[in-house]
Amino acid sequence: MPDTGYNWDTAWSFVQKSGTGDWEALGIADNASAYSLPIALDGKAACIVGMDIAHDATAVSGVVTIAVLGDANGTNFEAIPGLAGAQVGAPYKFSITPVVSDTVYVQFSIDPKYYDDCLIAILDEGGGAITTDVRIKYATIPAAS
Repeated sequence: MPDTGYNWDTAWSFVQKSGTGDWEALGIADNASAYSLPIALDGKAACIVGMDIAHDATAVSGVVTIAVLGDANGTNFEAIPGLAGAQVGAPYKFSITPVVSDTVYVQFSIDPKYYDDCLIAILDEGGGAITTDVRIKYATIPAAS
């Protein structure tokens, strides 16, 4: 019988943050943001993103917005209001409420059918600083034999 199902990576990999390095234990101040480097989804059948969002001991007074910024024209990506230097766009986004002195875990999918390249962005408006990890895992489907 041919292997035609989703073959997931065996391990999660850290997303690369803007600048350099893994998106691991990245601190984001209140009312600040962070972006990933471009994520290429060519040849992928599926993609899931996992995040750890740890809030400091400050009282929570807002939300943390997570966005997937699509490649709009091969050069420019969508943007969300509030991100430094960004223009307003209409990307896929959602918000979570952080928890004081605790970690919220988030998982979501990015469908390669709709995105060839994308960025992940986080905007912290939760009322305190957060520390974030962002990981990614891909699946492929082998050619039927």
